[in-house]
Amino acid sequence: MLVFLSHCLLNQLVRAGGSFTPGVTGRLLELLSKYPVFIYQLPCPEYFFLGLREKKTQDVWESIPGFKDFVSNLADDLEKKVRQIIEDKDLILVSIARSPCCSTGMVHRGDRLVKGRGIWVRELEKRFKFDIIEFDFKKVDESLHKLKEFLNKKVK
Repeated sequence: MLVFLSHCLLNQLVRAGGSFTPGVTGRLLELLSKYPVFIYQLPCPEYFFLGLREKKTQDVWESIPGFKDFVSNLADDLEKKVRQIIEDKDLILVSIARSPCCSTGMVHRGDRLVKGRGIWVRELEKRFKFDIIEFDFKKVDESLHKLKEFLNKKVK
C-alpha cells in the first residue's frame, strides 16, 4: 500500500493562518509504522503557490488567476514522478477536512460550509484511483481511529 499524505500532516508549517495542532504528526507516523505501507508526502498546492498565507475559501482560491492551472500542472508533475512507484500498490489518500484544496467531504464557499471536493483532490482523482480517508485536525483521535480501522481492513 502506498499512502499519499497531505503535506500539512507531516509539516504543519504549511497550514494556512499558522494553524498548529501539537502531536498530530508523531501520532500519525506511529500509527502508520505498524502497517506495511509506504508513505508519499504530497505537495501543498496552496503553499507552493502563495507560501505562508491566511485561510481562504475554495471560491477565493478558484478566483485567483493561474491557481487552477497551477494545481493541474502540479498533478501532472506528480503523476509523472510517482507512476513507477505506484505500480501494483493499493493507493490511499489521507485528505484534510474542510480544506479548499484537500477536502473530500465539505469545503468553505463564501461563509458557508458545503458538500464538495477540494481543488487538489479533484485533480488527483483525474489521474489516480485511490481509497480516501479524511483527516480532521479538529477531531484527531477520531481521525486516527478511522485510519486505523481502515488499515486493519486493508491488511487482512
